[in-house]
Amino acid sequence: MWKLFKKAIWVPYEDDTTFPTVEIAQLNIAKYCESNGFSYAFPDADTVIIDGKEHEIYRGQGIFNRGYYIIKCREK
Repeated sequence: MWKLFKKAIWVPYEDDTTFPTVEIAQLNIAKYCESNGFSYAFPDADTVIIDGKEHEIYRGQGIFNRGYYIIKCREK
């Protein structure tokens, strides 16, 4: 379907001037899920299952955040 209408989770990332590695992204996603009571699992480097729903992990620059990096999980 359209990616525009899929749910996304914006994960807090403190050091937003440094590109997040896979390990940093997974660590921040795990902290976010634990603090909000979500179950999670990482089947591979770019996928996370949050509360039984598969999400793709985006690590990169935000649309309006030039020079700053974000971590986002979007439903597949």
